Amino acid sequence: MKWFYIISLAVAAAMIASPYLLLPSDAGGHTPPVTVGYRDDGSPIIKSAPIVRFASYRSAIRSIDPATCGDTSSAHLQAHFYEGLYAYHYLKRPLEIIPLLAAELPVISRDRRTYTIKLKPDVRYARNECFGLGPDGRPNTRTVRADDFVLAFKRIADHHVGADLAWALLRGRVAGLEAYYERTRTYEPGDFSRYDLNIDGIRALDDHTLQIRLVEPFPQFLQVLAMHNVAPIPHEMVDHWLARNGEATAKITDHRWIVGTGPYRLETFLRKHRIVLVRNPDFRRQTYPAQGAPGDAEAGLLDDAGEVVPFVDVIRMDYVAEEYARWIRLLNRDVDAAAIPPDLFESVVTPDRQLADSWRRRHIALEIYESPITYWLVFNANDPVLSASPSLRKAICLSIDVEGFIAVLRNGRGRRAVNCIPASLRNLTSSSYEAHQLAGQGPFYRYDPLAAREMLAQARDELAAAGLLVGGRIPPLKLDLGGRGNFDMKRGDFYKQQFQRVGLTLQVTLNDWPTLQEKAHAGRCQIFAMGWHADYPDAENFLQNFYSGNIGSTNNSGYRNAEYDRLYERARVMADNPKRTKLYARMARIISEDCPVMMTTEPEAFVVHYEWVKNFKPHPVGYGFAKYIRIDVDQRRRLGGRED
Repeated sequence: MKWFYIISLAVAAAMIASPYLLLPSDAGGHTPPVTVGYRDDGSPIIKSAPIVRFASYRSAIRSIDPATCGDTSSAHLQAHFYEGLYAYHYLKRPLEIIPLLAAELPVISRDRRTYTIKLKPDVRYARNECFGLGPDGRPNTRTVRADDFVLAFKRIADHHVGADLAWALLRGRVAGLEAYYERTRTYEPGDFSRYDLNIDGIRALDDHTLQIRLVEPFPQFLQVLAMHNVAPIPHEMVDHWLARNGEATAKITDHRWIVGTGPYRLETFLRKHRIVLVRNPDFRRQTYPAQGAPGDAEAGLLDDAGEVVPFVDVIRMDYVAEEYARWIRLLNRDVDAAAIPPDLFESVVTPDRQLADSWRRRHIALEIYESPITYWLVFNANDPVLSASPSLRKAICLSIDVEGFIAVLRNGRGRRAVNCIPASLRNLTSSSYEAHQLAGQGPFYRYDPLAAREMLAQARDELAAAGLLVGGRIPPLKLDLGGRGNFDMKRGDFYKQQFQRVGLTLQVTLNDWPTLQEKAHAGRCQIFAMGWHADYPDAENFLQNFYSGNIGSTNNSGYRNAEYDRLYERARVMADNPKRTKLYARMARIISEDCPVMMTTEPEAFVVHYEWVKNFKPHPVGYGFAKYIRIDVDQRRRLGGRED
């Protein structure tokens, strides 16, 4: 789905589909009582001993605004309190989209351009003072209306919000959206009268009916509506919080401003320290799925069928930067799950990929899974050196021993990425996987130092012609990584060694994740490490990263290719068929030949958790499944796990 921090797969896995949280304790060190609902007379139902989940996280959160959510770390967090119109079924495979805030699947016109969506009538926002205070002094709430979704689309198309990912997916798709974007440029950031403007293609027909009209068919539009970027936004939030804020910001940057419908509220948000989610007492009645995929019943994943969710009242999480320190917290039973540090991998997992008996005896379980993710090194197309020498980009691709990186630094967890369409899509969509196979391995996505040196000779000629050699040599190159931990230092050293072996000098800068994203979006990196996690299970979601119309949003390389753009514009309106599959493959081959990025790895996650964690089934693309995770409190207590 989104820009993906190079190591955050392990982080997200460690959260077991429920990342980033922590709650303050009372003076005695215990979790305070939690309001879990309201009686008919409006009085709160208070749980004195709430059920708590414990975890750690290492990736600083970039955004708490659904419009600006464009990375996996932010998405994992936001999905606890923001919800979209649709979602993915938690258990079913192949994937199935189901109504979430919508009452049913949309009615789609014959020309595939108009979507009419009925909303559930009983969805309420979490209480917030933007709705005013009741006689008892508690904040009020109200039900969700169709015009709240209209406002959500307007914020995505608001120039002052800067909705990179969501804007890339909707730009040129919804009638009138680009015209609205241009009009918002003329407004001051704090002038929210722009939200009174109409958009031709988005209308609230009544309080519970939303209609969206597309410019052209968009086969993946239902999947986009299953993302929480278009979570409803009440105008009261804008009036009370944004318009009154002294900085006149258009973005949601304070956790008090969050007005969501999800199962949890963001109680505390302290970046790089503490994040807290507590149960939303206004959450509508929802139950655990009664159906799943083959094998789910045998795995115990249907034991809670029909039970009301969420099961956990509080999710607590501390910021712990180092992977080994997070592992120690697992051993001390201070957290429920953790990723396995590379240095300890062979002592935890056997050669046949099973959990070692010594760890099984600790009542620990191992989960192995992959998601549609690919990592790459991005070459800034606006950098004078990289743009002047295609041969230099190709030489770098040939210089790096990706298989060695996976074997040594990743303990064999993953495979080499051979083109920009990940092979892991084979489990989700057969046509996209066929496109991956048709595209084949890119000619420069292999380890060949001899060929790299030959390419570097051509690169010197290209750079000499452009007057860019320094003392007759290729100038030092600069790589930005997202992360400052031990693994990141090792990764930086690995790349330096690989470059040095072919006669290149590399300077590495370590950044935290939000800083790397900011620098990359601003074009201030020469080469940087990124990745992409599918927003939806279609190769188009990866291919759109190289479309020139997305420069400044998802196309962070600044890559332009007229032929590629022409093919993409043809393919993006086509339904799934063999002709589209061939177009996908042609586009992937263009990327493999031009090398705007160097494809590196498709990772595989190995996560351990205590047996008291129930209902864990990683979802390949969806978010917001923390409500289904159950903690067997009695078992955790018997095994000496943390209780407060």
